[in-house]
Amino acid sequence: MNPLHRDTKGAGMSDLPNIEVQGESEPAVALALLRIIMASSKDGTEHDRDWILSTYADCLAVVGGAEVSYDEEDEGKEGG
Repeated sequence: MNPLHRDTKGAGMSDLPNIEVQGESEPAVALALLRIIMASSKDGTEHDRDWILSTYADCLAVVGGAEVSYDEEDEGKEGG
């Protein structure tokens, strides 16, 4: 079993998808995180290319140790 793969049953997170990480590199872990985020999105939600790439970049940054802000208010303030 991959050391990064954890069984979440019984941990109160049974709603999370069972995602198995293929490899131990940061990009592999970021891809698994992206898959978890996409699977937890509302049913019927379609994501465009820009959303997927931006979210993957955020996942990669977080896996690398960066802090990423997700405040919706910040999105409107970025322009100036």
